[in-house]
Amino acid sequence: MPWDAPWIVSRAPELPIVRYDIEADWQLLNTCNYRCDYCFFPGEVLGEKTVRYGTPDEWADAFSATGQTFLLHLTGGEPSAYPDFVDLCAALTRNHFISLNSNLTQASLGDFARRIGPARVSVINAGLHADERMRRRGLEVFNRNLALLHAAGFPIFVSVVATPQVLAAAEEVMRQVTVPGLVPVPKLLRGTYRGRHYPEAYDEAEREAFRAMSRRARAAYAGWRAARSEPPTIDPFEDDDFLTGTPPFRGKACAAGSRFVRIDPQGDVLRCGSDTAMQGNILAGTFVPLAGPRPCDSGYCFYFCRKYTGPMFTSQASPGTSLVPPHLVKRVGTALQRILRR
Repeated sequence: MPWDAPWIVSRAPELPIVRYDIEADWQLLNTCNYRCDYCFFPGEVLGEKTVRYGTPDEWADAFSATGQTFLLHLTGGEPSAYPDFVDLCAALTRNHFISLNSNLTQASLGDFARRIGPARVSVINAGLHADERMRRRGLEVFNRNLALLHAAGFPIFVSVVATPQVLAAAEEVMRQVTVPGLVPVPKLLRGTYRGRHYPEAYDEAEREAFRAMSRRARAAYAGWRAARSEPPTIDPFEDDDFLTGTPPFRGKACAAGSRFVRIDPQGDVLRCGSDTAMQGNILAGTFVPLAGPRPCDSGYCFYFCRKYTGPMFTSQASPGTSLVPPHLVKRVGTALQRILRR
């Protein structure tokens, strides 16, 4: 594994450092049990029957055969609804790391908490989906699974897509999360929603409500964020910087294709957007990463674009740059001082 691989610090004590060569946004399935009206996928896609293209071991072996260590961001659809979800996670985390977007509705999460080591999970983004949650009377299940995962030591935060309705009822939405220390982080509404284009369509009152929610979330998760040398890839904690619009990325140097890829349910690998060239198939053993950063030639998820056009992934580390996270340097220094005082 190359020594320039990024670091992620987990809350799990047994293996505090996660290092990876390539991050993949893996759309494991299209199927989802929720029908949020801001979802990028139409209802007929979310209702598709899930197709398994490989067994858990076949997927894990295929990723390992690349010779790379992956951070696999499992998304969908609702990834925890995937058949054999926990078996798949167990197989993947033998040699790789995962992160997870989930609405925390599935019974499989109990088995996940028991069988998967928290040190192999970089983060779980627990989507509240406040309006849909209330329609389905799903708060009890959400908070039960949230408490279970949090108590088991998984690095987890709660996010909520900041629709105008959510922002108008911000205090009520905050109270929906009952696990101590966890509060919903407002996530930027992007794209067309009820005939208006966001985030540009937020009015000033909505922007101020968003900023207030963001401030409370940053305060609540301050210690958790400080313990990580790298933010979560899906990182809504600074979304209030983009309330009037997201920046363009086209033409910027981007590590997509080399340090980041998108993977479709059948294993096809793309640089990022659906209009980018295919780079092979994981299950077929034909995936070949690009040699390095190239100019952005597509459009993709705002969060991945921000990360992989950043200097950490598009420029060489300057001479003398430390690869050790600052908090680990402090931790080692404190341990040495204790030894010397004996």
